[in-house]
Amino acid sequence: MSKWNVKTVAVTRKMLGAVRQAVAASRIYEEATKGNRKLGITGEVGEVLCCKRMGLRFCIDPRSQGFDAIDRRGKRVQIKTRRSESADLPRDAGRVSRFSLHEFDYALLVLMTPDYQVAEIWRAQYADLAGLIDKQPGRNPTVASIKRKATRVWPPISSGVRHGA
Repeated sequence: MSKWNVKTVAVTRKMLGAVRQAVAASRIYEEATKGNRKLGITGEVGEVLCCKRMGLRFCIDPRSQGFDAIDRRGKRVQIKTRRSESADLPRDAGRVSRFSLHEFDYALLVLMTPDYQVAEIWRAQYADLAGLIDKQPGRNPTVASIKRKATRVWPPISSGVRHGA
C-alpha cells in the first residue's frame, strides 16, 4: 500500500507479455474490420508501458483515487494516452480522455505510434493543468494544450533518438 492507501504493483514481465498479446489481437481485429473498429485498449496499454518506462508503481484500481500510478517519491500520477491511427504521432488537435474531478500531483501524456510503440512522454504539474482541464466542458483538453504546459521527459531531448516501447 502507498501513503495514499491504494494498492500498487510494479509492472512485471507477465503484464508486459499480456499487453503484447492484447496489442497483437487489437491489430488483427483492426485489420479484419478494415480499420473501422477498435478494441479500445490504448489507455491501458499506455499506462502499463509508461509505468514500466518511467519506473512507476501501477495502481490496481485507479478509478477510486483519480490517478493511475505512484512515483518513487510517493507522488500521484495521472496518465493520459493518445495513439496515432495514421501517422507517426497523434495529431496535436486530438483530445485526451476525460480527467476525473480528483486531484493528482502531475500528469504524464503518452503519445504512441499506430503500432502501440511509445514515441514521447510529456509531464505537466496538476497546478499547471487544473485551469485548462476545468475550462473544457468534457474535462478533456487537446494534446497541443497539454504539451504547451508540459515538458517532454521521454525520450530525453538530448538523445534525439526515437525509441519503441
